[in-house]
Amino acid sequence: MENKGITMGKDRSLHVYEEGELLHIVVDTSKELGPSASGKTTLIASSGGNATLDLANGRQVKLGLNLYY
Repeated sequence: MENKGITMGKDRSLHVYEEGELLHIVVDTSKELGPSASGKTTLIASSGGNATLDLANGRQVKLGLNLYY
């Protein structure tokens, strides 16, 4: 993963960084975290609920992400 930004989420499955006015979210889609709670899907990445991010422009934003199949 990238050297800049932060690695976060369930099992550190997300890497988030800013570049100019863009927020980049990087996920290694070759990895799996295992089955969802219901067992109906397989989780690839998760923020583990709504996570607070402090942006360079002073804004505090929330990120909630689940990537699954």
